[in-house]
Amino acid sequence: MSVKSYPINLVRLEERRCVVVGGGDVARRKVESLLDAGARQVVVISPCLGDGLAQLRRRGRIQHLARDYRPGDLKGAFLVIATTNDPEVNEAVSQEAEAEGILVNVADHPDHCNFIVPSTLRRGDLVIGLSTGGQSPALAASLRRQLEQAFGSEYAAFLELAGDLRRRVAHELPASARARFWYDLAGSPALALLRDGQQAEARGLADELLAAHLARADGDARQ
Repeated sequence: MSVKSYPINLVRLEERRCVVVGGGDVARRKVESLLDAGARQVVVISPCLGDGLAQLRRRGRIQHLARDYRPGDLKGAFLVIATTNDPEVNEAVSQEAEAEGILVNVADHPDHCNFIVPSTLRRGDLVIGLSTGGQSPALAASLRRQLEQAFGSEYAAFLELAGDLRRRVAHELPASARARFWYDLAGSPALALLRDGQQAEARGLADELLAAHLARADGDARQ
């Protein structure tokens, strides 16, 4: 059955307790995605851990409760992901989370979830999520791999450049002129320059574009 979804991006996960129940490869992928999103309070509940999770534990990236899940383990959690091979455990995790008002995802069981995790492509602050409503995660993963060819590291560099400019734009350009500047920057050769490794040239172009918009805004204000 297809699952209707409303896409959102969770933020400030570093301030939230995130729980993953299970210690295998699926759990490792879920934990890594949480860490990539900035989570810093990740708790893994499992009697044993696979190599990848064990390495993260040794590095201090996760907290490990070396035992089976118990009712009450989700207290204080913001979100929980269940990845065990035991349907009864996964269902119990889902029920506790729902009762406590906690975001819950059960891997491969959308009927036990109140959120689903899309197949995600990250390029710095650029995040592209693909979801098939639980119908075909393999298709979502295949589409993500295709997008990886189209969206390279230059997009991360572009957003870093835009972030550096944001305060200047907010302080120097009037509100009515800001959107036009951002659209012009996005449509400029800056991305192509960054793709070719020409960081200084791209920043110079952005500075010239901002100067032109400042001059135009100043001229408009004098009329």
